[in-house]
Amino acid sequence: MSQSQGVSASSPAAAAAAPSQPGRRSKVAVGQMTSVGDQLANFNTCKQLAEQAAAAGCSMLFLPECFSFIGASQPESLSKAEPLDGPAMARYRQLARDTGLWLSLGGFQETGPDPEHLYNCHVVLDASGATAAAYRKVHLFDVDVPNGPVLMESRTTAPGDKLVACDSPAGRLGLSVCYDLRFPEVYQTLTWGMGAEVLLVPSAFTKVTGKAHWEVLLRARAIECQCFVIAAAQAGKHNEKRESYGHALIIDPWGEVIGRLEDPQGTGIAVAELDFELLSAVRTKVPIREHRAKGRSQLAGQLT
Repeated sequence: MSQSQGVSASSPAAAAAAPSQPGRRSKVAVGQMTSVGDQLANFNTCKQLAEQAAAAGCSMLFLPECFSFIGASQPESLSKAEPLDGPAMARYRQLARDTGLWLSLGGFQETGPDPEHLYNCHVVLDASGATAAAYRKVHLFDVDVPNGPVLMESRTTAPGDKLVACDSPAGRLGLSVCYDLRFPEVYQTLTWGMGAEVLLVPSAFTKVTGKAHWEVLLRARAIECQCFVIAAAQAGKHNEKRESYGHALIIDPWGEVIGRLEDPQGTGIAVAELDFELLSAVRTKVPIREHRAKGRSQLAGQLT
């Protein structure tokens, strides 16, 4: 798996070593919605969430995987794939300009490498509507969920091969999508190798796996990486075949939930302030970076 910085001007090593600026804070909103098989209806929902986030004084809104479309079949989703400079994404670029928000668009059906496959692409737009970063989901969800659906994402989705981090008004972001959450090495690389302060996990978790694993995995990633974690979520019933868990969260570097929707299955936003002095304090009091380097040195040749 290769690595990429997105479009950040700073190097990963420099970003990883740089201390947080004293007093630096950022107010952000995490979104939750129930996407359906109507792109315009989904956009109107995202627009409402963006307007709420802007009215609350947020610098950035984080939207879930499949924010633009969830169809009743994989071929239907494949038929909606577009390039990132296409008309579907153009609406969201204009939304960023209209609201003055940075937008994390957690999983877009991007045109793929061949007619049978798309990319599940997490796109970050700046407030001018320009692409700040784009990450193509690496780990694809090919799982027979116990007492749930059989989901074979790889049938119509091609995996990406680069990790991506970028700078934003909400801190240095490490991008991922949904099933990536189960692979802690992704987040450790984003944090310790690429300087991430905020880990993004936009998702459409199933109800069965969400109830069992969603919050505990998110809090684990926050604690072990000493990062904020922002997890936008799909919620509720999308169609006769698909239902999502919801429970969008914002978690601090100590593992505490600091943002949660009042209705875990509803549509809306939760707002929280990211305090980067807290992040610096946590990393100082429990110096995982230094201990990790010593441990890796001692276990040289044994870690993969």
